[in-house]
Amino acid sequence: MKRNRSHFSTILLAGPLLFSACLPKEELQLTQADPLWTQTLPLDEWQQVETAKEFSQLLGEVMQDKEARATLSAYIQQYDDFGDAVSLSTLLGDKQSMPPSELATLSRAGNTFSQRTGTNTFRETLLQHSLGRFDAYPFLERAFETFRARPERAQQRVSLQEDLITFFASQGLVIHFPYEERFNWETYAGSITTTYDPLIREDWNEGFLYSLTGGNSKGSLVPFVDDEYSLDHATLVVTYLDEDFYEMQNTPPVPQLPTPAADAVILNYNVNHTSISQADILFTTIPEVQMAHREYKNLFSRFVKVRLFRGSSKVKVSFNGTVSATAEGETYRYELIKFSKDDVDLKRWKTVNIQFDPDWDMTENSQQLLLFSHYTRSGKSKGTASAKVGYDFVNQKPTAEFTTSVTVEAELEQSVFRTNLELSRPAVLAHIIGATDFGVRTRNGIDYNVKSVGPLRFYFEHRFTDIPG
Repeated sequence: MKRNRSHFSTILLAGPLLFSACLPKEELQLTQADPLWTQTLPLDEWQQVETAKEFSQLLGEVMQDKEARATLSAYIQQYDDFGDAVSLSTLLGDKQSMPPSELATLSRAGNTFSQRTGTNTFRETLLQHSLGRFDAYPFLERAFETFRARPERAQQRVSLQEDLITFFASQGLVIHFPYEERFNWETYAGSITTTYDPLIREDWNEGFLYSLTGGNSKGSLVPFVDDEYSLDHATLVVTYLDEDFYEMQNTPPVPQLPTPAADAVILNYNVNHTSISQADILFTTIPEVQMAHREYKNLFSRFVKVRLFRGSSKVKVSFNGTVSATAEGETYRYELIKFSKDDVDLKRWKTVNIQFDPDWDMTENSQQLLLFSHYTRSGKSKGTASAKVGYDFVNQKPTAEFTTSVTVEAELEQSVFRTNLELSRPAVLAHIIGATDFGVRTRNGIDYNVKSVGPLRFYFEHRFTDIPG
């Protein structure tokens, strides 16, 4: 899952880059166990993968200590409303590198949780284990040595543990427990799997299995770990802070409905589309959406991210001695929509108040909804469809029947084009209310007809303004 690092704060950027110019690949021997794909990554991303990979293995060894597990669970519950992630800097009590949301939580909690100078079993176990086992993690060991050799660090007289806290905290790592609510650390006696963000894949990664009842403390390789695996096996994911981590810890504002005409009335009955003339105003919105399943969720992500585009037609009339008209496709982009895992599992309706069309004219005989799912990898995807035009090009006037089609297309960075849905104006207005394939959504006493583009459920709310002819 490639990260767009341009969104990170300056503090978080500094961490992974502290040793980026000091550790070229050739200085570290790649072993037979290293997957080939890591060797094809750009240098900075390869370093991120190696950092997360080795730390995930170190974490697995640390989590064999029951008190360390309990401390991690307590911190997750304290700092994350979603109950499944906490930054490493917060676990270490390093306020300089804590993300803003967790720093705000700490300020509200006061001294409820001990920080850098207090007792913290997870931190103490991690530090002691790291200093005793760094030789087993050559990338982290070399990175720490490079970090300590920097002039500004060499001039500071701090303990080796203090340096290690600052080093770990500066890496911008997050420990994510995707299904923490399913496992009780007080009674859990199974195994723990650790894994890491592979940056380049969206559906699976390798992992490392650690027994909590003795045996191989170094862990054994799990060749395939995905979301379904983490549902049934206690899995800790080492990943990086990004803007989504912040946003999921802060409730976003509810989008406001665009302002329709003052005398507009809501259509709470099915109508024949020819009864709404070209002169009338049909203000169409999508008030709410629902995600039917998790198919589009990123690997170990906390949510599903999708974006809609509206594909429509536009008739252009020009006057240059003779009257002529042409039609072309137009595309409109809407805001990103995010669904938490609970939103999906509990089938919650999310308020989006999308202005689908400020005036759905007869000329727009059909329109398209194009659905993209967002990922953090690089590259772009493209969706193409066609929209029907209701315009009599001979007599130069709108018509209830479609006369031609136009191509509509949309491109989106860091995404996958999923599917599209053609929306016929006649059919949409004939099914404003009442159940069809996807049931109804009752809102303000009206049973709106639910439609679906892929797994995204939605319904239309139409506000009609009668313009006397």
